[in-house]
Amino acid sequence: MQERTVEQKPNARYTFLAMTRHGQLEDRITKAAEKLFAQEGFAATGMRAIARVARVSIGAIYHHFKNKEEILESIVREEIRRRQRALDVLRAQGLSLQKQIQEIIALHFDLLCENSDVARLFFRERFDPSPVSKRRVQDLYSDVAEYIAGIIREGLAKGEIRSCQPLLTAYTILGMVEAVSLRALGEDETAGLFMKEGPEELARSIWLWLHLGQEERKADA
Repeated sequence: MQERTVEQKPNARYTFLAMTRHGQLEDRITKAAEKLFAQEGFAATGMRAIARVARVSIGAIYHHFKNKEEILESIVREEIRRRQRALDVLRAQGLSLQKQIQEIIALHFDLLCENSDVARLFFRERFDPSPVSKRRVQDLYSDVAEYIAGIIREGLAKGEIRSCQPLLTAYTILGMVEAVSLRALGEDETAGLFMKEGPEELARSIWLWLHLGQEERKADA
């Protein structure tokens, strides 16, 4: 089967969130590691394989990183920082709950398109984590869930959405987005369809689910 290449496109909403590492050589090393960790797994990837894919000497890698655990730590740390900066931008914009949901999902899919290797790596580390990334990946999900729970609480206070448990609802939303995202990272026509139409359909479905029954309640009030 011919591998489907995820379309690389600029992140129109958050162009300043591009990954910023210390130098070109370090970037080549981490990019090679991202690809190998995503495809082969962290445990199955050695430093020599990273050097071969990065087209650098093994000594050059050890000049920047003590071991592959430190490379993975660098990748995960930078991705967490980037997503946290994106949430900070959203917090500062004063958007409605519905619009924030749309923006969070759109941002997530922008990042999937921008770097599918990191996305695959995060999915792998989410369900079969290495010790070095387990806590950091869990912290990332906790941060995003807490942000979503916060805007849900605001929606509840304004009477915009139905009664629900905010944090549990936030994790349910994350699960929905995660399931569609994982399928969108496939290599077939369905994956392409999910990548293209997933953000809008997810945002619409989640909003309808949160908003369920509110119009009827308002009419009866």
